[in-house]
Amino acid sequence: MRNATNTPAIKPALAVALTLVFALSACSVIRPSPEARYKAWHAGHASEVLDYQTFLQRNDSADAVPMHALLRTARRWRLCGNLEFATPPPELWPNMPATLRVVAQLRDAGIVDTALARSVYRDEAMNTCAGGSAGSKHRENRAIDFDLPPDSNNVARLCDFWRTQGPALNLGLGFYTPTAIHLDTAGFRTWGSDHHRGTSLCITEADASPPRQP
Repeated sequence: MRNATNTPAIKPALAVALTLVFALSACSVIRPSPEARYKAWHAGHASEVLDYQTFLQRNDSADAVPMHALLRTARRWRLCGNLEFATPPPELWPNMPATLRVVAQLRDAGIVDTALARSVYRDEAMNTCAGGSAGSKHRENRAIDFDLPPDSNNVARLCDFWRTQGPALNLGLGFYTPTAIHLDTAGFRTWGSDHHRGTSLCITEADASPPRQP
């Protein structure tokens, strides 16, 4: 039979123990914000970031994407055991301005939120871990992946932009999902989640069908 005189002593001790467990659990899942993580990384890379930013300013493309977003490596950076941010090698800097100028147009049209850039330059190891192809334009510092803002018209407007202005801009547009996209300026093309043209959200049934023979 339980000793009733012990019960008052057991309950407070158990309550304290549970409080500590919950407190430690809560602390274990709290992570710094992306801005705080960038600030901490930037402290050790300020000079190279400034050089890159100066280069972009000289090429009329510095203000298209905030630097904390432009220097993000990949969505899977934690799983890859790599850094969240990276400055591309200087020899690849000239590849980015054309893409940033396209992004600026999409930003001004209200289609893309440039703070939602998720992956830009990736070195070989990060590109492999992130699932990129050997010829990924991220390795060339020519591509940016974005999350689209939650607007039901964004895909239609983006596809219209791709059709009408994409050929002159060499715009490549890929859809991982209806709200996760890839942009580059390495050739006019589009693709869907399986990396084929026919699954792009910009390709209609008429576009995908072979032309009729005369």
